[in-house]
Amino acid sequence: MNADVVAPAAPPVRRVAPPSIAYRPSVVGERVFDVRSGRWGAFMGWQRGRAYLRPATGGVEWDTEARWITNTEQ
Repeated sequence: MNADVVAPAAPPVRRVAPPSIAYRPSVVGERVFDVRSGRWGAFMGWQRGRAYLRPATGGVEWDTEARWITNTEQ
């Protein structure tokens, strides 16, 4: 298998600053934006200071630091 053909496991990390206004979701299923990855996701919960998000259409969860979450696209 050629390594150039294999898709990356996660989207590349965007070079952006964290949101200026902190947002902390508390309702499971709430739609939030992960500024660092540039993806919308459904909030699934907190663990060890990290937010766990899942794509709205279903799929694999990902986690991010709390400082990268907002409720508006940046």
